[in-house]
Amino acid sequence: MLNKLRARILSLQFRAIRRTVIILIAKIPKDLERAIVFGDALNHLLMISPFKQLFKFSIPKNIQVKIHDLTFDSPIISASFKDDVSSLLQWQLIGIGGITYKTVLKQPSKGNLRPRIQEVSYDGNYGILNSLGLPTKGVSKFLPKIDNKKLTKFNRPIGISIGGNSYEEYYSVFYEIESHLNSLNFSQFFYEVNISCPNTDDGKCLSDDLETLKKLILNFRDTSSRVIVVKVSPDSSDEEVLRVCEILSNISKTVINVGNSKYIKANTVGLTSKNFSKEGGGLSGKSLYKNTLRTVKMISSKYDIPIIATGGVSSYENVNELLKNGASLTGMATLLVSDPFQIPLINYRLSND
Repeated sequence: MLNKLRARILSLQFRAIRRTVIILIAKIPKDLERAIVFGDALNHLLMISPFKQLFKFSIPKNIQVKIHDLTFDSPIISASFKDDVSSLLQWQLIGIGGITYKTVLKQPSKGNLRPRIQEVSYDGNYGILNSLGLPTKGVSKFLPKIDNKKLTKFNRPIGISIGGNSYEEYYSVFYEIESHLNSLNFSQFFYEVNISCPNTDDGKCLSDDLETLKKLILNFRDTSSRVIVVKVSPDSSDEEVLRVCEILSNISKTVINVGNSKYIKANTVGLTSKNFSKEGGGLSGKSLYKNTLRTVKMISSKYDIPIIATGGVSSYENVNELLKNGASLTGMATLLVSDPFQIPLINYRLSND
């Protein structure tokens, strides 16, 4: 009871502080990334101070989810959009069941020009539109981060999202990471293959060449026994999603993640070239939920493969409905940055189902 009250109080405080920071830092000129950079710096200070214990919540024992050889303490995991240790640590403390590093590319990339991330309203719902363009320091600088004891001490699964512009780049990034993981003691790593990149120039990646995807996943499996997740986009057609499921259903220890941000034009949500550098970007937020649920139902009615439902998941009701309709896990993004203290509250409600 006290933990629930503490979570509710912290939720109110977090939302108030976040809104104040956005108003003071990100409104003039309009650029949400300025508030994000400030928030990340503030969170880093909290995570190296005694105040980090305020974020710590236990996870009820009866909501664990086992997928292949991975055990998730909660069916809620983080989507692959952050790689700073302080954010990932905060979510672990709050009670996330597993984390996923943001997409890693072969070479360093600064991503797109700013401003490239903004708050928007879409279909009457709060959302975030981003055209980050997959900024990354590259795989060689990512490798030393992987075995961070602050994160591995929770003994919860850690996903590594892999991206690329070609089969060769995907495989090269995977091979470097796999070689490094084989030298570590921590074993609960899994791969997420990001085959759709809606905040790049054309919004498309490996999702357009499923034969190459099949070859890639088979070669991953020949090299590694780790769980492989393939993340598809809500912009993919039902036929494309089911073709990916067909491929995965014939390869051991695979999972499908239905959900990424949805590509939309910036001018449809009131953004102009002055406050958004690209013509469009990836939308995240509540508006994606109906399609996420529909896709989960479609897949679970046809294939017996684990499903991660990501896209618009923002409440206990969403999580509960997805799990009842065939999802094994639910991925969170927008809620983790707008009100992370909902996670322990959702966990406690799930434990009473």
